[in-house]
Amino acid sequence: MRLLTTQVISLEMREPPQTEVLPPPCDKPLAVTRVHDIRLDSYRMLYRALGDAHHWTSRLLPDDQLSREIHNETTRIFVLLCDEIVAGWFEIEMRPALREARIVHFGILSAFRGRGFADYLLSKAIAVGFAEGADRLTLETNTLDHPAALPLYRKHGFRPYATRRVQTPAIEAKTQAAAKATT
Repeated sequence: MRLLTTQVISLEMREPPQTEVLPPPCDKPLAVTRVHDIRLDSYRMLYRALGDAHHWTSRLLPDDQLSREIHNETTRIFVLLCDEIVAGWFEIEMRPALREARIVHFGILSAFRGRGFADYLLSKAIAVGFAEGADRLTLETNTLDHPAALPLYRKHGFRPYATRRVQTPAIEAKTQAAAKATT
């Protein structure tokens, strides 16, 4: 298995922004909705559709482990629907004992990029993160993620507080093709 080295940037926000991001102009209806008890195959499809290009591996887990991660009382999963088609999604972990929340995964599917959806969806993720009393909202990105990710996070008010170098398994093209064939 080939390993890739990446720099991980940890970012934080200590208070929600004072301005609201309006939905981008769109000729189709947009909705951000929470998905309760998402089916594992549906989650995997979203995760792979967004994450394979960026070598995401943290949720490539057996059913029982994945279910424990995403079907617990602290995890929230939301999708952005454009004309009832998933255009993007985010996963957020609430940490009430620490008065924190963490955006675990966030992104817009490639067919919907360049339309202002990321700006709008991130604003919704931030609102969810602070909605249950968090004093701090965190997220991580890395040098394998989409190049627009870090500038978007900074634009919304996230500030870096740590960096580290890690190695992650590469998701090879044949693995990506096999994943697409099964979804």
